[in-house]
Amino acid sequence: MNARLPISLALLAISAVPAGAAPTTLDETVTATGGDFKTLGHGPGWGRVVREELSRGISGRENRRNNVLYFSQLSDFQLADEESPARVEFLDVQSTPFTAAWRPQEAFVPHIVDQSIRRVNDFAGASVVPAAGGKRPPMDFAITTGDSADSQQRNETSWVVQLLEGGRIHPNSGVEGGCPGVPAGEAARYTGVQDYDDYLETSPFYDPDAPNGPYAGWPSYPGLMDRAQQPFDTPGLAMPSYVAFGNHDALVQGNQAANPSFEAVGTGCVKAFAPTPLEGLTPTFPTTTPGQLGQVPSDPERRFIARAEYRALHGGPGKQADAHGFAAVDPAEARASNGDAGYYSWAPKKGFRFISIDTVCNGGVAGPAADGNIDDPQFKWIEKEIGAAERRGELIFLFGHHPIRSLTCAVPDEAQPRGTTPGTDIDPRDSSPIRRGPDLQEMLLKHPLVVAYVAGHTHEHKATAFKTGDGRSGFWGVETASHVDWPIQSRLIDLMDNQDGTASLFGTVIDTAGALGTPAPGTNAAGFTSEQIAAIGRAVSASDPQAGSTYGLGEPGARNVELMLKAPVGSTVLGTNDGAKSRRANALAVRGLRLKVRGSCKRRVTMVVGGKRRKQVQIATFRRGKKRLARDRRYPHRVRVERRRIGKKGKRVKLNVQVKTKDRGSGTFYRRVRLCRSR
Repeated sequence: MNARLPISLALLAISAVPAGAAPTTLDETVTATGGDFKTLGHGPGWGRVVREELSRGISGRENRRNNVLYFSQLSDFQLADEESPARVEFLDVQSTPFTAAWRPQEAFVPHIVDQSIRRVNDFAGASVVPAAGGKRPPMDFAITTGDSADSQQRNETSWVVQLLEGGRIHPNSGVEGGCPGVPAGEAARYTGVQDYDDYLETSPFYDPDAPNGPYAGWPSYPGLMDRAQQPFDTPGLAMPSYVAFGNHDALVQGNQAANPSFEAVGTGCVKAFAPTPLEGLTPTFPTTTPGQLGQVPSDPERRFIARAEYRALHGGPGKQADAHGFAAVDPAEARASNGDAGYYSWAPKKGFRFISIDTVCNGGVAGPAADGNIDDPQFKWIEKEIGAAERRGELIFLFGHHPIRSLTCAVPDEAQPRGTTPGTDIDPRDSSPIRRGPDLQEMLLKHPLVVAYVAGHTHEHKATAFKTGDGRSGFWGVETASHVDWPIQSRLIDLMDNQDGTASLFGTVIDTAGALGTPAPGTNAAGFTSEQIAAIGRAVSASDPQAGSTYGLGEPGARNVELMLKAPVGSTVLGTNDGAKSRRANALAVRGLRLKVRGSCKRRVTMVVGGKRRKQVQIATFRRGKKRLARDRRYPHRVRVERRRIGKKGKRVKLNVQVKTKDRGSGTFYRRVRLCRSR
């Protein structure tokens, strides 16, 4: 990472949250201290960092700004059916290049995500960043940026939708009577690598019943794995939510395209607990690789699903009417892709366009496919959508799973057979040329109304400025940590119009809800609440020897941030280029200069710099339609006023006032004023 950022550390002179509201990480953070098993506690907050790579911040903006958009981002739940025979936990404990095939907190993640949703809901009623006058609007919507499920399974996706929608969730899998060799009642309990009663204790996994090996110092909670499988109630998000695909949503464990053998394993009765020795992962690994195999309850809901079924699970009776965004899939793209398109765009409010992109590498070759790309048909559609949005004057946000730095997969979709297996790519169109990070970056920089690309995948907080070669425009790349690995955080995002030719994109990180303390070691888990299970899961994630408790935090300049932007010309909602807003305003502002109309005939303009009146300058007179320029020698600027007569008898004119300064850029105001007749 780059340790030196062109930023200025500044704690904004505002209260972080309204009185009585839940805390953000501006107020306090969660710390992880101790040895092998971490103890969680409260630590000092992270200050707001102002990032000025794309525009300078102008003092006093907190007294001018308006909130024009407020939403939240959640990412990378990776809700896993941790009992599925299709899982390959043993890769984590062998000498292979694969990691994160198993996490000790997997069974607790549904409870963790539930607490994260509850915390986002705490901020649904009011933004944590006040506009001028202390106004705090309610949250408009939430986005989830991919990897909601862990391994493309139908039951995992169903659990995700239930968490978003609210209601009773059943995070267990396995059905009674599906496998002759499985004892009665086995489907109601946990069956997997974290219960050494199911196989010989030869592999280093965390069994809360009796921790040993590398986890000998971790707390014991007898019955915890069984308790985590039981149903619980979740409130769901209190605002509309919109979903993007991630590699774990569309590939087996996020790495490999589905195939018939994998599906037979996943829905079958035999699970590989600890294959030894590892001879390579083959499609029939449970029957060809020697090692410890076990009979487990089967479940047809473990089957892999294609994009069409994934989309369908997000809609239907009683669910969000727009299927969490998927109802907005372009019908033409749906037809051309044979129903495979999972990207869409929609307008959450007037003046904005959000585009959900699908960055999954459908070539599905284990290794490179974990990272992303964009096929050529989707890339062309994205550019078309952006162009149409710009013509409407809409500000544009993109959101997807892989950030630009992770769009590195060069494998074309055609590397896998088309449409021969459930869950594989069925788009008949040629995917080439495959587009990667530099291609998307170059395309977005051509469009000044693009504000940000919001992504996940890296499980890390990060903010990256992308700007054109001349520095006149650019956009922000925003990445947010996951909900499966430490630090388990979400992000609140506000777009502010600073009324001075700049805009601020605020990112505020929030922790998951729930208590930090965990039950005393040795406590039987039968009576644990969902909140207690989430607390244990949070402590376990901080203690995970692979992920650790530092990586996901990112740098200070990527957590609580104010990302400065120039207000782009052409936007209908930002800056002084909005004619309707400017006509209603008495004080017109551009990049630190305020122009006030003075005099009964509206011929004089007072120029105010930095909030203090300096001098009054007559910027233009209207004699026989001629234009005149005026200069202020003390504060170098140039003002051009153009006139167009409107209304009866030409007594009212529309002024196009353009202000340029040496150090603060330029901007344009539109205002109708009444002028005296020329003599």
